[in-house]
Amino acid sequence: THITGGRFEDQYFVQQLAQERRRQPEECVKFFKEGRPNPKDDDVGILVGDFNALDDYESNGVMHGYFMAGIAGSEGVNEDASAAGLESTEALEERFKDYMISPFVALRDLGWTFAYDKKIGVTSAFGHVIDHVATNKPLEVESAEIRYLTNQKFGNKPPDTDLVITDHNAVQVSFLI
Repeated sequence: THITGGRFEDQYFVQQLAQERRRQPEECVKFFKEGRPNPKDDDVGILVGDFNALDDYESNGVMHGYFMAGIAGSEGVNEDASAAGLESTEALEERFKDYMISPFVALRDLGWTFAYDKKIGVTSAFGHVIDHVATNKPLEVESAEIRYLTNQKFGNKPPDTDLVITDHNAVQVSFLI
């Protein structure tokens, strides 16, 4: 799946997109529980996709840096913030934080867990883990490995692959079920 967000949609986050980002995984879980034929209690649900965010928001971390460099100074964002009564940069950033982590909060609130964290390595060409694997119950992860399909755009790092086919790396996860 691909959760709403990214450098184009993020410019409109004040306009209810946090609720949309939260609702999308909730709808996936609802389908898993109720919408598919013959669901059973012991079925394993796995949600895989580009969440366009890290799973945590650190006050001086990557998403804060992105907020300051690409969001906080945007004329459209500031117009939306003013219309929403967000009068300070701190209030705007708090709303941005809620927007960015809302899919993770939704899944955790529904009892889902994640197969790996940022220790796995980068999943995007921009140097972050934005692709995630969530399961409806804790599963033992036998292995989780990056398959390089892109190179890093920043930091003058040596190439990870000779054939770039996307701006994301693949993640191969094996579970013991």
